Amino acid sequence: MTNKCMSASSPKIAHVVCTYPPYRGGMGKVAFEYTERLRERGYNVHVFTSLDNDHPQPLLVKEGGTEDPEYVHRIPAVLSIGNASVMPSLFQRLKGFDLVHLHYPFFGGAEPVIVRKALRHDQGLVMTYHMDASATGARGAIFEAHKHVLFPWIANRCDRILVSSKDYYESSNLKQLSSISDRVEIHPFGVDLKRFCPGDKPLLRMELGLKPNVPILLFVGGLDRAHHFKGLPVLFEALKDVMNTFHLVVVGSGEMKETYESLTRLHKIDDRVTFVGGVSEEDLPRYYRAADIHLFPSTRRAEAFGLVALEAAASGIPTIASSLPGVRSVVLDGETGLLVPPEDVGALKQAIELLLTRTDVREQLGRSARLHAEAHFAWEPLITNLEQTYKSVIEQQSKREYK
Repeated sequence: MTNKCMSASSPKIAHVVCTYPPYRGGMGKVAFEYTERLRERGYNVHVFTSLDNDHPQPLLVKEGGTEDPEYVHRIPAVLSIGNASVMPSLFQRLKGFDLVHLHYPFFGGAEPVIVRKALRHDQGLVMTYHMDASATGARGAIFEAHKHVLFPWIANRCDRILVSSKDYYESSNLKQLSSISDRVEIHPFGVDLKRFCPGDKPLLRMELGLKPNVPILLFVGGLDRAHHFKGLPVLFEALKDVMNTFHLVVVGSGEMKETYESLTRLHKIDDRVTFVGGVSEEDLPRYYRAADIHLFPSTRRAEAFGLVALEAAASGIPTIASSLPGVRSVVLDGETGLLVPPEDVGALKQAIELLLTRTDVREQLGRSARLHAEAHFAWEPLITNLEQTYKSVIEQQSKREYK
């Protein structure tokens, strides 16, 4: 039950995250859910994120609004590269908060948070470790240097480190730091089980010009360079040889959209693929309910959980996903969906053909997916667990000594 009658002395909490809605991305979405749900319970929560020309202008992510609420602060960055933003002013802006919740990785934003923590031991610090930072070329070299030089210093100053699954933690960079193992907690992300629920949306099929008996495959993800690991090229490669009747609906926007559209023409499947662009948060559940199978062919460890797979599960449809750490805690192979090796075109094709052919199998997987979501990923108990972590950290007042 929510608590909307907390006193004015409620702890003051800051969430620091590299991106935030309306920009589409898992880290920002989690920070948004935490912020809104904690505020509903009476907590004084503020968000600090980057104001970057590469990201959409501030918009209230609620119907009828055009501006950010007063508790969302978009900070100009001294330097921005991708989702990394150097924001030294965070050091002062976080003054007066009882607890800071850092969403990592956030290059340029994490450093002033940690410097402040090093100087102010009594300010609680919780970090959600979303994923290992990975890249190739020069960026990869920078990430690798950061992992060895700065990351241990950052992690050792956190009072609690939250990870979305034990599966991902066991294979992550965190596991290599034995000094922080006693502060790691498993905090799965949740899904709104009322918004995302089973049902049929024949009107959406009509809007897309699809016949009632054509199975709909659904992909939901960013089509920008920051989400290059979502695996659309692998998916198109697999679909070009699928003989079964299907239609793929791609939900998402970004500067790579035209490139992906050209790939469908190259593989001669453009007549079986519809790019609908970005859709509103209010409209998104309709696409899941209209779909028969959700596809999640990510190729890299940057995919560490899978909120879209969770939304599909809550909607009662199975997901075919890459067998990646973390993702395997959301999509259970043979129970709520099918897992295939990352970038294995042949295995992905076979899995798609199986679920297109066996209607009974995909319907059973979909029912099990919904039950799994209800049992493990409802937001209310997850937020209660987060509250308990916050209370423990604040009571502790960061008394441990740092090495």
